[in-house]
Amino acid sequence: MRLDESLFEEALKIQNFDYVADVVKVTDKTIEFFESFNLSQDLIDFFKTFSFREGIEFGNIYFNCVNEIRVENLEEENKKIYKKDLLIIGAGANGDPIVLNTKTLNVGYIFHDILWEEENIEDLNKVYIDLKMSIGTFFYKSLTEEDFPIDAYEAEDYIK
Repeated sequence: MRLDESLFEEALKIQNFDYVADVVKVTDKTIEFFESFNLSQDLIDFFKTFSFREGIEFGNIYFNCVNEIRVENLEEENKKIYKKDLLIIGAGANGDPIVLNTKTLNVGYIFHDILWEEENIEDLNKVYIDLKMSIGTFFYKSLTEEDFPIDAYEAEDYIK
């Protein structure tokens, strides 16, 4: 299980984003949330390294402000997935959540329309598209790969 932190840094450099100067402290509440979720120390350290005042745009997709991850995941319509080892860390162009599987550390998309409209989602595979790539690879490819998916529908085609 890898995070590929260096590729995430490279993606920030491509955008001329000075991630060292713009880092902000991760709040205690956010750290407590991560710990209650049993995130690995490596992942918590990743979030501490890449915690900024605002979310970061990577082309047509977004990496959330780390201190907002807790609040977004605890929203009523999103609780279904975080309880199943998927952590919302960003959003696609159409609002589809970008999620990190906390067990595999793979990143993928959730179909937001199904997530928010269905009462009880028994089978996460109906809404989750696992791109089988690390967080660093995902955001790096979003800038360097021309046909990189910007939502769950494109992700579904991408993995075929």
